[in-house]
Amino acid sequence: MKNNYMNIKMMLVVLILTSVLTNVNTVNAQQENKFGILTFNKAVNISGKQRMLSQKMAKSYLYLVSNPSDTKAKRDLITSKIIFEKQNKIILQNSKYKVTKDKLVQVNNLWEKYKKNLESTPNYENAKIIIDLNTDLLKATNDVVSAIIIESKRANEGKDNVFDEGGDETSTELKQIINTAGRQRMLSQRLALYYFTNQAALKSQDYEQMLKNVYYELDGAITMLLISEFNNSQIDEKLGIAMSKWEEVKNNKEKLFNQGFQPKEMYRISNELTAAFNAVTVLYEKVKP
Repeated sequence: MKNNYMNIKMMLVVLILTSVLTNVNTVNAQQENKFGILTFNKAVNISGKQRMLSQKMAKSYLYLVSNPSDTKAKRDLITSKIIFEKQNKIILQNSKYKVTKDKLVQVNNLWEKYKKNLESTPNYENAKIIIDLNTDLLKATNDVVSAIIIESKRANEGKDNVFDEGGDETSTELKQIINTAGRQRMLSQRLALYYFTNQAALKSQDYEQMLKNVYYELDGAITMLLISEFNNSQIDEKLGIAMSKWEEVKNNKEKLFNQGFQPKEMYRISNELTAAFNAVTVLYEKVKP
């Protein structure tokens, strides 16, 4: 009788220990598959916003050269700088991957010169410098997004599907669609930026071509979003709103390429497009594959 009691007691102890160890392993696995305190989906979204902000700041500056009293543009420029710096710190603090950290250092190095020119009183001389620096900063911020997606794949290697946000392949595909939707926000700002570079004081054939390149890239990516396997009724609704905003531009393509929009109108359109694609990106971030 005593032996039976001891055996039952031992079995209970083993079951409790097994349960505790399982829970600990589960928590550890889940933590390992996170980007610090963030999910990888959130990290892709936030890092993608850095691309958009790099373009929004340049757009605001160029707009202010000819519209120095516009309070909204001034506010946009100030808040974008604050958010950009804060988000870069958040990403750096949460990354465990040396490649991502190195890419963030490159962003910070470029940012110092970019920021210095953004903080000057808007003028054409500094506007030209910002335009020249703009693409390098954009590339650097885009490299961070790519590094985070790779970091996510590394975190998933060798883990069971229950811990990997849906399995390596599906998880990576979801992050790529978050990336694509987030890139539309950036292109919405870049479209206005290069629209403003084509004003008389800055106009060049290179800027004309860049405006067209941005237009066609933005238009082409909409199709990719429309056929995504991750779409649901909410995403379809938000995509519909984004497309209706885009039609305002698409139906006036010649007007876009020939400086037919008033500067304030173009400024508004780019912000509305960005907000619409941001709503889509946020919904993709929340998808559970």
